Amino acid sequence: MNRELHKIINDNKSGSLEILNNLIKYCVKNLSDKNELYSVCELSRKELFHFAAIENFIIQLEKKISKSNSENLKTFLIDYKMKFKVIPDIIYLNNRGLLSNIKSFTTISFSKTLSDIIKIRIKEKNDIEVFVLESRPMLEGRKFALELSKLNVNVTLVVDAFMCYAVKNSDAILIGSDQILKNGNVVNKIGSYPLALCAKEFNKPFYVIADKSKFVNKSKYIPKSFQDSEIYRTNKNITIINQYFEEIPSKFITKILTD
Repeated sequence: MNRELHKIINDNKSGSLEILNNLIKYCVKNLSDKNELYSVCELSRKELFHFAAIENFIIQLEKKISKSNSENLKTFLIDYKMKFKVIPDIIYLNNRGLLSNIKSFTTISFSKTLSDIIKIRIKEKNDIEVFVLESRPMLEGRKFALELSKLNVNVTLVVDAFMCYAVKNSDAILIGSDQILKNGNVVNKIGSYPLALCAKEFNKPFYVIADKSKFVNKSKYIPKSFQDSEIYRTNKNITIINQYFEEIPSKFITKILTD
């Protein structure tokens, strides 16, 4: 596998839309090599199946590869990228009354869409406080906290086990999503389900941000396991479960904010 493509495919610290953006850039660079574009489709379907936005992109890309020349493919890729660029603005406008009144919230993992919505929010008034869970095992919450700090947002990073403190001191919970199932359940980073339970305990609204590409026509999520060593390096006889994503039952979700 090409080193650059390998890096994109194996990025386990970025949100789905950031990975999608990098895949599109890679495809644009390799427009003249249809075999390489088919490799992008094959590897993405194998390794990134849990990301609905990427799965939808791959389905459309495969159709374009077989029917289009390089110029048409380039137009498709640029248009696809631009479509996702304006999604945060649309989501914010659709839910401005709600989002503009939230002054503090807790989140988990890394969501590019949520980051962009925060940028829009602070242009109106920079009075927001964000509690970010570390998001073990890959700790991408640290990356998200750093990004927010560059925006001069009042950000507090807490370990996942301390989520009760964060929720108790928040107006609401705002998270991204990787899939919205047909039954209304949401698939997101491990820790999102207990975060929803905390929200219920403290009577705080639990909001999910998801563009339309995250909605899938299935009612069951099959989790994938990742390397044991990300949790604990040992040669002892210990069973380790390392899964990145889990389902949040729809009954715990106050509202899905979408475009």
